[in-house]
Amino acid sequence: MQDEREYVIGAIGSVLNGSPGDWELFVSQPLRSARLDFIRRRAGSVRLPLDASGERLLRELLARAERLSEEDVSKPRAWHMTTGLLVGLVAGLALWGIGFVPGGGWFQNPELVIGPAVLGVVVVALRNRRERVGYHDPETMDQNKRGRI
Repeated sequence: MQDEREYVIGAIGSVLNGSPGDWELFVSQPLRSARLDFIRRRAGSVRLPLDASGERLLRELLARAERLSEEDVSKPRAWHMTTGLLVGLVAGLALWGIGFVPGGGWFQNPELVIGPAVLGVVVVALRNRRERVGYHDPETMDQNKRGRI
């Protein structure tokens, strides 16, 4: 999702205007921004059709989402560990193929395959930590310490 802030504002606004649209989809899919995801989860606790307290809560959440700036919610994407693993495996298989000795069997030099795969996972983990995304996002870590809702 390119602009999560606008998505949250639009989804909550449509419910307040009386047309819930894709409300079930909105409340069931997590967002990358921890702040917007907190707003989404709180909005998901509101029962439809709206009563006075539900409408008041949604208006508060809408105002909170509108106050967030783009800098507050935009951040680079986390790289997936499987990507690092697959890139490492491909590089490892290439190394293994180059060092293959005919007649040596298929299981010769398994470290040439396993080593680069592990290195790929480590590189992804270090990059995510440096960029402070994914598990290393300070907002996400703070929410995990306090509890998700």
